[in-house]
Amino acid sequence: MTPRGEVTLIRERGPRIRPEDHADAVESWTVSLRDGGAALRVHRLVATPLLLRWRIRKGFEGEVDGDPFRLTGRSALRRSRRSVTYEGPTIDVRIVPRAFGLRLVERGEEVGFRSFSGEWELSDPTDHAVLTVCLFE
Repeated sequence: MTPRGEVTLIRERGPRIRPEDHADAVESWTVSLRDGGAALRVHRLVATPLLLRWRIRKGFEGEVDGDPFRLTGRSALRRSRRSVTYEGPTIDVRIVPRAFGLRLVERGEEVGFRSFSGEWELSDPTDHAVLTVCLFE
């Protein structure tokens, strides 16, 4: 349960166009709020953590309520330079590590953080922020 309603995750077989899609067993994930009221869909995800970590640098394509977006991640030796980014015409959300945990930043403004207990604290979240946190977790 989230501040914006109940969340549903649907994992299904993804588009398998290239040979590596078959080898990696790609999936499409759909995260929706309020029984499909707001939905985020990501294509070509891989379930294996090692492959996912490698492919997230290249980025994944998806859509939020019909609008396209791109999911990318950045790793670095310095913790402050690591991030996961969701960008598109209607979505600009980043999850970035800071001194004592993860911060959720939407359109340049911090809107939430993950506490020491692993729970996300979101003050007045938008659908995009909630969907981003759900997909990240």
